[in-house]
Amino acid sequence: MSNHDTLIQIRASREIKENERRSILNIIDRYKGESEYQISDAKNGYDVYMSSLNDARHTVAKILKIVGGKKIESTKYIKVQDGKAVYRFTLCVRLPKKPSNAKYGFG
Repeated sequence: MSNHDTLIQIRASREIKENERRSILNIIDRYKGESEYQISDAKNGYDVYMSSLNDARHTVAKILKIVGGKKIESTKYIKVQDGKAVYRFTLCVRLPKKPSNAKYGFG
């Protein structure tokens, strides 16, 4: 995980519908830019580790625009490397209580 300095947490207080899941995965794949990413299942959603903070912010903005919800951003100090502080950025996306009917990237 060392080359993934940004974590996107996608969470819902309900079950994520299949079309929402597919829309989110399509958005991540399309807007990841040059970033490497890794997706894992988490309780009530997904964790997406991404190598670029800017690409992660761009991806989150697109998810919010298409699927809805709100974003909370935080940082966590990890270590000092080469004389610089290293932080992990976490972008938490809370999906809306009402499921989205978004169908992004598929017909």
